[in-house]
Amino acid sequence: MGKSKKRIFNKNTDDRGITLKRKEVISIVLHAIKTNNIKEEISKYISLFGITIEELLEEGADYEEITALKHLFM
Repeated sequence: MGKSKKRIFNKNTDDRGITLKRKEVISIVLHAIKTNNIKEEISKYISLFGITIEELLEEGADYEEITALKHLFM
């Protein structure tokens, strides 16, 4: 394979970006809630994936933590 084709293939693999799965996003949101590190990115994940309070409670979040931040889920 020539140098040009190698560069084209490498360029395509670098431009793919990040692929997030729902399970990963739920764990990211849960970690942010537990560490009290809620940023705009977390609220975007919640609205983009439609994460509900019930899902976070099933993953192990405390009820008190979730009810304090319920404005993010509406």
